[in-house]
Amino acid sequence: MKVDKFKRQATLRVSTGGNLDVNFFLDYSTEEHLGRELIIDVLNSKRSFIPLEDVLKDEILMIGKNRFMDVELTERDLLPETLEGREIPVQIELINGDTLEGSFFTDLPPDKLRLSDYLNHTPQFIYLCREPNDVILNKDYILSLKHK
Repeated sequence: MKVDKFKRQATLRVSTGGNLDVNFFLDYSTEEHLGRELIIDVLNSKRSFIPLEDVLKDEILMIGKNRFMDVELTERDLLPETLEGREIPVQIELINGDTLEGSFFTDLPPDKLRLSDYLNHTPQFIYLCREPNDVILNKDYILSLKHK
């Protein structure tokens, strides 16, 4: 049975240090929110393995998402209202020594605006808005964070 989906390209970085250009297969609608499915919806789903298309080899791979260190997006993949939330500018050090800067956006109440509140009230994969490309991070591969 074929399910009608669309593709969204990104660069996947895995815990072994490799990069892979992939296409995510996304639904045109989701029960999580209005509109189409987002890459972060797939990453934070209950699925352990995600089907991805290797862009270079043109083949489908099932990859265990717990080994995804981060996913660099070719274009912003957020609900428009996300950017209306409160901004938390951060600097992040990953376990491999890379440093990233950008912002998280949250709709948490004003009394929960600390960085620790954001990290403890969000799912495993978190969305970092930055230039030139946004990144979705697996919290397991973050060594440290601080306000910027």
